[in-house]
Amino acid sequence: MALNLRVLRRKIRTVRHIQQITRAMNLVAAAKLSRAQQIVQAGRSYYERLRQVTEHVAAVGELDHPYLQAQQVNAVAVLVVGGDRGLCGGFNSSIWESAAEYIASQTVATRVMTVGSRMERLARRATVDLVRAWPGLSGPQDAGLAAEIASVVRGTYEQGEVEVVQAVYADFVSVVRHPVRNEQLLPIVRQGIAGEREAEYLFEPPAEQLLSWLLPRAVDAEIRRILLATHTAEQAARMMAMRAATDNAEDMIEDLTRQLNRARQEEITAELLDVVSGAQAVGEE
Repeated sequence: MALNLRVLRRKIRTVRHIQQITRAMNLVAAAKLSRAQQIVQAGRSYYERLRQVTEHVAAVGELDHPYLQAQQVNAVAVLVVGGDRGLCGGFNSSIWESAAEYIASQTVATRVMTVGSRMERLARRATVDLVRAWPGLSGPQDAGLAAEIASVVRGTYEQGEVEVVQAVYADFVSVVRHPVRNEQLLPIVRQGIAGEREAEYLFEPPAEQLLSWLLPRAVDAEIRRILLATHTAEQAARMMAMRAATDNAEDMIEDLTRQLNRARQEEITAELLDVVSGAQAVGEE
């Protein structure tokens, strides 16, 4: 019985230590989420407006640019964006599942580019054609990584190595909602804006010159947005996972404490029975 009590006390101490770690990680993730969320929300209107302008310009039929030309597809590049670390529930696995489903559906050569060490590990385990791998964002202000990734992605498309570039990532909508998106980056899809008349544009400078400046920057901005959204979603997923782990640890401590109290009561009862039995034996003698 004494051994059982020692085991229970040791388990309670261990769970308390784990609870302290998960609570601290929850606070750290919450602080990182707050900073990243502010940047994402501040830039959301800019990215949305830039996307609208790009779609309007791309919808003008007489304009021609390599980023707008749909070609015969012989190879596809998939940019899979995830996190660098775990302890965030099924965040990384859900992104890779969506990417793997898309890769499996392709009938042409598929080249995979990953962002985040977790995505790289999953890609190598799946034995896909992994051509480039980058670490995840070190922070929401890390603009250098986004510029490097955008340069490589656009270069791969411009050199004709692939005819389609697809992005799979987690989009940050709210703290509790960050769905996985599968979007085509290149070529830019020509689509009209529902409910609006086809716009007529007067271009200054000429349309071709404007497009050569606008479209690459629109792609760069979209990749930057994707990296920021995934980084923010990762922090939200980690915060929720650590909060759930902290709550589970509290429930486990309560359950172990009840077991400890029950074991102590049983030990006291057994000792009392021994005392009473001994007293009765002495009295009978």
